[in-house]
Amino acid sequence: MKKLLLLALPLALVFGSCSTSKVTTSWNQSQQTPAHFQKILVVGLFDDNNCALRQQMEDQLAQELRQEGYNAVTSVSLYGPKSFQNITEKEALKEVRSRDIDGVITIGLVDTTKERKYVQNGGYRYHPWGGWRYNPWYGWAYRPYYMPGFRGHYETSINYVFETNLYDVHDKQLIYSAQTRSNNPSNVYVLADDYSKSVAKDLHKKNVLGS
Repeated sequence: MKKLLLLALPLALVFGSCSTSKVTTSWNQSQQTPAHFQKILVVGLFDDNNCALRQQMEDQLAQELRQEGYNAVTSVSLYGPKSFQNITEKEALKEVRSRDIDGVITIGLVDTTKERKYVQNGGYRYHPWGGWRYNPWYGWAYRPYYMPGFRGHYETSINYVFETNLYDVHDKQLIYSAQTRSNNPSNVYVLADDYSKSVAKDLHKKNVLGS
C-alpha cells in the first residue's frame, strides 16, 4: 500500500458556471474478480488549508458508495481532521485493520489549470450623450440612448484533476486508479457531488466492487 501523503496544494474555488466532472482515465487489475470489502475507508489527501474541501469530498464519495450498497466511512468522521498525519504506513495499516477496514480509497488533487477566454458582451451599451427628449408622462427629460455593445470581457475558469486510488488493505495492493477532471466548479459542494458521481459510476461500470 502506498504511503498516505498530504498534498499541500491550496484550492481556491471560483464562482462561475456549473461544474462538469468526468473520469478521463481509469485502470483496474486485469481479469480480476470483483473485490468484496467489509468496510471501505474514504481518505482525502488534502492539507490543513483545505479541511472543508476534504470533508465534503469524503462525505460525498462515501455517500455515493453507500447508495450502491457498500459500507463506506470517512477518515474525518472516524479519526478527525488530523487523521493519518505524522504516522508511518505500518501504523496506519494497524489502525484501519483494528476497525475491520479492508479497503481504502484515497482522493488526491494532482493538478490545477487556468483557462482565460474572451467573451463577447451581448445586449446594448449605454451612451450618456443621448440628449433631451419630450416624454408624455414626465415632460422634458434627459433621455440617454443605447446602441449594441461590441465590447467583451475576459473570463477565467479553473479546472481540477483528481486521482482516486482504491487499495486492498490485507494484500496491500492497488486494485483501481482513476483520474477525473472537474471544469470550473461553482462551489465546493458542486465539485464534490459531480466528482463523486463520476467515480462511483466508473467503479460500477468496471464492476470493481461487484454488485
